[in-house]
Amino acid sequence: MFIASGDMLRTSYDHVAALLERGVQVLIYTGTYDWICNWVGNERWVMALEWSGKEELAEAEMRGWNVDGKEVGKTRSARTLSWVTIYGAGHMAPYDKPKESLEMVNRWLAGQEL
Repeated sequence: MFIASGDMLRTSYDHVAALLERGVQVLIYTGTYDWICNWVGNERWVMALEWSGKEELAEAEMRGWNVDGKEVGKTRSARTLSWVTIYGAGHMAPYDKPKESLEMVNRWLAGQEL
C-alpha cells in the first residue's frame, strides 16, 4: 500500500544541493545507532554532494560538539550546511536523545556553532 500511494524511497541530494546554492540553511543529522539511515552513509552522501561549497566542507574540521560539557556527537559545517551526529541515538534521535536533539536544533536555528 505504501508504494501504491506514492510513499517510497526517493533521492533528495539534488534538491539539497539546489537549496544550498540558494543560500538556504540545511541541517542534516543522524544518530550513531540508526541502522535505517546510518551515519556513515549519510556522511558519504553529504561529502559527495555537488555544490559550490563541496571543497570547503571537505576541508572543514570534523569535531565534537558538547552539551553540558559532555561530547554528544560530531559535526562538520561549511557555509549553510551543517552535518551532525548524535551519539547513542537511533532513527528517532529526538526520542532517544531529547536533550541533545533540542540543543542541536536550538543552536542551529539561532545560527550558533554546535
